[in-house]
Amino acid sequence: MGGEWSRRKRSRAIVREVSSNFNRAISSYFGTQTPDPLAARDTHTDYVAALREHGVKVDVLPGLSEYPDCTFVEDAAIVVDGAVVIPHMGHPSREGEQKVIRKVLSEHLEVLEMPQGATMDGGDAVFFDDRYLLGMSKRTNAAGIAFFQQVAASRGFDSMVFEVPDSTLHLTTICSSPKPGMLVTAEGHMTPEQLAPLSDEGVEILWVPNEESYAANVIGFEGDSVMISANYPETKRVLEAAGFSTRSVDMEHIRAADGSLTCCSVFYQ
Repeated sequence: MGGEWSRRKRSRAIVREVSSNFNRAISSYFGTQTPDPLAARDTHTDYVAALREHGVKVDVLPGLSEYPDCTFVEDAAIVVDGAVVIPHMGHPSREGEQKVIRKVLSEHLEVLEMPQGATMDGGDAVFFDDRYLLGMSKRTNAAGIAFFQQVAASRGFDSMVFEVPDSTLHLTTICSSPKPGMLVTAEGHMTPEQLAPLSDEGVEILWVPNEESYAANVIGFEGDSVMISANYPETKRVLEAAGFSTRSVDMEHIRAADGSLTCCSVFYQ
């Protein structure tokens, strides 16, 4: 999630520890090696520390051995202004990850269940200022988007739908918002033509080079502070030139299972 509203609401987050079977996690986009559960846990510890450094109260759920991808909680719940949409996730092996997250969030938010036949991963929803940017991808179908749009509209939020290219997994993988009025996206995936309606409204687009596509996924906080993936020097330079202070997390071992920074949190109030 990005945008002003979500940053103001980033007082709490749910994360989930890395599964003991993380080596069996789905890996088809970024993964160049078998995911390493022990190394990924070290990364996750630093990730949680970075959130807490930004004043976030973090609820850490235990990992689930039966769900190798369970640490990617973003996909299992989408918060919409006092409510949470619990989706049917786009990969059948992940169905069931939502159960505990639903229980925790039901204590704070109205729970809305996505109907059967509709699929959506939370990674295909970017909250941007006063609207949702939604990705139609291999994990998110038209019925899932239609249901989510209905929920968002009932709470006063518009939405825009983008076709997610086959070169990437989710919309958030290559598109995020470090502050209001600004998007970070990667060359070679989204096109200027797709983003032209936003550019015409005055939205500032920061493009990162294709070879650093992974680093287009960032987490912004108030005060122009942003969490970024380590070892992407051009993206770090672009963000710092735009006035941000950066906190880097080495995401190499999370990336091995196609995960990014935003994948590992669900923010809520």
